[in-house]
Amino acid sequence: MVLRLAMVEERLKELDTILEELSRYRNLEEEDLAAQLSQRWIIERGLIAAAAIVFDIADHILAGHFGLYAETYEDSLRLLREQGVLSESLYQEVKGLGGFRNILVHEYLRIDLRLVYQHFQKALRVLPQWATAILEWMEKVSAG
Repeated sequence: MVLRLAMVEERLKELDTILEELSRYRNLEEEDLAAQLSQRWIIERGLIAAAAIVFDIADHILAGHFGLYAETYEDSLRLLREQGVLSESLYQEVKGLGGFRNILVHEYLRIDLRLVYQHFQKALRVLPQWATAILEWMEKVSAG
């Protein structure tokens, strides 16, 4: 597989669009998720889409540049850290996203709204940092 930076940039733009839409709901309170089902669904779907993009980008970088293939979503994040794409502190912030994505997708009947709210607030803070780290790494790869 060949690393295609244009593909990564395209997905980063989509991630930005998702985060922009999700940020419209940043002032919701945790209780609002239970009371406003349509807004809860928007947030949950946005988080699923954001996670899909994160892991798509991670796997593309790992395979296309490093020749590595992760077995799990969490392995993707760990391998990005090990390869120097993510800092240790950013890795610590973003790890757990794979498990949370699986909860949203597979355990949708038993979702803990407190967990959704916590991950929603965290995503608004951490995913822009993750995107910046990817862009900075891409600049280094392009330059060198």
